[in-house]
Amino acid sequence: MQALVYDQASDTLNLEEAWAKPTPGPEDALIRVHRAGICATDIEVTRGYVPGYHGVLGHEFVGRVERCSSRPELQGQRVVGEINCNDGGFSCADAAYQRNHAPGRSVLGIINRDGCMSQWLVLPARNLLTVPSSLADELAVFCEPLAAACRILEQGLLQQDGRQQVAVVGDGRLGLLIAQVLALRAPGRVTHFGRHADKMALVSGTAAQVVVTEATAAEHAGAFHLVVEASGSASSIRTALALTRPTGTLVLKTTVSLHDPAMPGWSELANDIVVNEKTLVGSRCGPMDVALAMMEQHEELQQLLAAMIHKQLPLSQGVEAMALAQTKGVLKVQLVMHDNAASHSQHQLLREATTA
Repeated sequence: MQALVYDQASDTLNLEEAWAKPTPGPEDALIRVHRAGICATDIEVTRGYVPGYHGVLGHEFVGRVERCSSRPELQGQRVVGEINCNDGGFSCADAAYQRNHAPGRSVLGIINRDGCMSQWLVLPARNLLTVPSSLADELAVFCEPLAAACRILEQGLLQQDGRQQVAVVGDGRLGLLIAQVLALRAPGRVTHFGRHADKMALVSGTAAQVVVTEATAAEHAGAFHLVVEASGSASSIRTALALTRPTGTLVLKTTVSLHDPAMPGWSELANDIVVNEKTLVGSRCGPMDVALAMMEQHEELQQLLAAMIHKQLPLSQGVEAMALAQTKGVLKVQLVMHDNAASHSQHQLLREATTA
């Protein structure tokens, strides 16, 4: 099968034409991939984020189940999937810990498991969620990053108290999703900081949109109870930390290569954190069922997702697609895996609605 493969040892990214088609185990599903999204993590993997990486990239996908002996009801269904695979069968009372941090887990396209930028993939059947028929493939493929945005809600960091002022730093792929999710749950309380006014304008319901300059940190110093840093830049933690009020909470979403020269030293940040009693919270994968529900219920979110799609390219142009995704100003690039696949596109949905 075709697959987009990165090898860190040789620092090469290649479209492999004869990569071995995966074989599902008794608890797995074989999935024919319709689409995959390229995200910042995929790009960071090619910059050394995962030492020794060799395999298929990608973890954002939508596809159709071709074979699944443990859950035969899934056969033929369109699905998305949780990327963390509890290969050792770990169990505990904390569902989020078990989902995100099970010891010995593999992670789709990141740790010890081939990703989804290929024509087929294998995932444990328990990881799969069926996609509502109302959601086209080009929207459903956003489920994984949208779930990461919803993780902030799951962590209980957004208070219903109307006095809590919230800031989101970043207007890239994830920053836009986070700003929209929080604005839907806390309308009029979210201020969005970014480099591009046109990108931030895609998000509806925010209190304000601020184009970041060298003066931003000083002008808005200590103004926010909750700040989410999702810029994709190693250096933006400086701005995010400055925006956070004493005793406030800074949520970190950005992951970068250890070799990023823009990464600040810990001593540069620690004094502010300690003296002003600020709380740092890491935030990673979130609940995909919540993401699917929000996607289906909120027209504002569907409009944002559609507007974020910069280009859709066939898997045969995967190397070019990865380069395009790193181009300044580009939001989401999607790979279409099977050129003749009967995917559930927005055009099909419109035709179905017209003929109904």
